[in-house]
Amino acid sequence: MSARVVILTKDPVPGRVKTRTVPVLGPDGAAALHRLLVAHTLAVALDSRLPVVVALDGDPAGAFAASLRSAGASVQPQGDGDLGDRLVAASTGPGRHICIGTDCPTLSPADLRDAAHRADVTVGPAEDGGYWLIALDGRPPGVDNPAHTLFRDVPWSTARVLETTLRRAEAAGIPVNRLATRYDVDTPEDLLRLAADPACPPGLRLLLPA
Repeated sequence: MSARVVILTKDPVPGRVKTRTVPVLGPDGAAALHRLLVAHTLAVALDSRLPVVVALDGDPAGAFAASLRSAGASVQPQGDGDLGDRLVAASTGPGRHICIGTDCPTLSPADLRDAAHRADVTVGPAEDGGYWLIALDGRPPGVDNPAHTLFRDVPWSTARVLETTLRRAEAAGIPVNRLATRYDVDTPEDLLRLAADPACPPGLRLLLPA
């Protein structure tokens, strides 16, 4: 079965992205960080040699979307609703969908290839109680996908996302594989951690506090 990486992200609008880092970086610095995280995540995804789609919350005809296309990704609108609704949209259609955000700069092409070749649902747990990756097999539009129940009525942006997802999967009899636990970069403390991490991408390190 074919697989693709779907990156869910936003236009880098100051005051709308990486807002928890604004006290340290300011709105423009936070937007610059977001732009770098997107560029790094896209480079990692393309390095996996899998097709890459960016599901964009923003202007699909704008300059940022054009830069993503020129780098080698397809771009599609992210859609409306909460994160669960947007994940359903991102994982509709045949093939395997490997859905990621842009907040985990330590992910690797091997993580994506691993998720592509596993069966059933695969998650990459995040230390904050969420997940940095979820992969699932799709169905043609209009055909029910049982795995989409994992995206319904989830307390998004809380420490209970992964717990809720795993509990719901168990109740529905949906097998779940786990990748390594990683950390997201959301807060000023996360910036300091990333700056001290030998795995920090060089392009990001220049923007991080010492």
